[in-house]
Amino acid sequence: MSALDRLLLACILAAAALVAGVFGLRHYGDERYTAGQAAAVAAGEEARDSQAAANLAIESGLRTRLLEQDATALRKEQEYASNLEAAQRRVRAGVDSLHCPAASPVPTSTAAGDRPAPAGIEVDPAGPGLMPEAAADLLGVAADVAGLVRRYERVVERFEACRAVNAAP
Repeated sequence: MSALDRLLLACILAAAALVAGVFGLRHYGDERYTAGQAAAVAAGEEARDSQAAANLAIESGLRTRLLEQDATALRKEQEYASNLEAAQRRVRAGVDSLHCPAASPVPTSTAAGDRPAPAGIEVDPAGPGLMPEAAADLLGVAADVAGLVRRYERVVERFEACRAVNAAP
């Protein structure tokens, strides 16, 4: 073997070692990349699962609180309904009555200094009485309006509770 053949063989062996080293490093890098990706995915899943558990606990607490509020509201609505029925029975029986306010003249413009100091609660003189059925119907309409207002307030309370839960970190 001549020196040229030995040089050529050394170059081929060096190139083969270089190619083997490149492939080895790529393989090692791919393994590390895959392991890192798997670790990141596992950490992400763990964080997601812990956050889901925390969110479930918060949601469960909110649902429990809202169910308690619904039960309380139902009891109050039943109480209001029984009170309304009793008031309507009393009005229909003539025990209680509703009156229209009596017309009272309102003074035209008077200066603030000319007004006397209030001496107490003035009771409006009773005007004409309403028919018992009309008074009972009026009580029913007023109770319906009050029920709408209570339901609206419950919706607003629920919205605020949900918004507070969503705003919590």
